Amino acid sequence: MKIKGKELEKLERTFSLREANEADRTAEIAFSSEEPYERWFGVEILDHDSKSVDMSRITNSAPLLLDHDRTNQIGVITSARIDEDKVGRATVKFSRSEKGEEIFRDVLDGIRTKISVGYQVKDMKLVSESDGLDTYRVTDWMPFEVSLVSIPADDSVGVGRSDEDEVDAELLKRVAALEKQFIGE
Repeated sequence: MKIKGKELEKLERTFSLREANEADRTAEIAFSSEEPYERWFGVEILDHDSKSVDMSRITNSAPLLLDHDRTNQIGVITSARIDEDKVGRATVKFSRSEKGEEIFRDVLDGIRTKISVGYQVKDMKLVSESDGLDTYRVTDWMPFEVSLVSIPADDSVGVGRSDEDEVDAELLKRVAALEKQFIGE
């Protein structure tokens, strides 16, 4: 994918679960960011200004789903917010159902860490056109569910991603490990 004429390399971000409360069956998650994502119509950027995000549905006991399957609710969103670092975060509570228990165990064990958000786009603005690729900023959108998924559109969000400094520290550790592996120091 090209953004502003430059080819983006594939990057991965790996985080460990830090903020689960086993007794309360809750976890802190990041569910959205301004990470660009290429769709069939061009590149989409979800604006995280407080005026751009309608939080009315996600803050009204919205569902925590498995793989965006509306018939597979595994919990509920107990609170949600957009933080100053322009990341949407939420506290989710897992169901005591058999499936909810299975998924919560996988979250605690670090098996399931990827998050995706279901949302409705109300308005977006074309911000650039370059090399046949249009970039749009979604200036009015409404998140209405969060899902645990195996492959999210935005790989910068997920379980335990609540501190931007830790994201940078973890990324630096991974880069150092790769350099050591390939350079041999």
